[in-house]
Amino acid sequence: MKRGPLLSWDIYSEYVFNFLKSLKKKKDIERLVKFQTKFNWDFQIEETLFKNEYKAIIITDKNQNIIWVNEGFKDMTGYSLAFVKDKSPKILQGEKTSRVALDQIRTQLATESFCQTSMVNYRKDGSEYMCEIKIYPVHNSAHQVEHYIALENEALLN
Repeated sequence: MKRGPLLSWDIYSEYVFNFLKSLKKKKDIERLVKFQTKFNWDFQIEETLFKNEYKAIIITDKNQNIIWVNEGFKDMTGYSLAFVKDKSPKILQGEKTSRVALDQIRTQLATESFCQTSMVNYRKDGSEYMCEIKIYPVHNSAHQVEHYIALENEALLN
């Protein structure tokens, strides 16, 4: 007996993909809520994560030292949390990283403002990727910025 193509999988696979994506988002939210409790953040975690597409999350302190990254960061860059913890996101930069984008980030962070930009970053293996970045200043209960949350996505290189 010959069997035809599994057409239902084409439909079902989209459901499975979306379900797995929502599980990852829930896991990210749970972790961020723990940070929110620990550091008394005044930040809308669920709203921010659900209104944005992202693969990687990076949390830095006010001096831009990494304190946490999600699994999507490791998938996108090849770097584990153990490797990047207490390092600067500068480890992702290289020869083709836009100085204009870096200056924009520096200026926005200096004014404790939201920042959105794109630039070439580099994976652990040295390969380039276009990174779309949204950086949110995170205030504590005293309305001081103590951390930043960066949501990152990989885009196609031109």
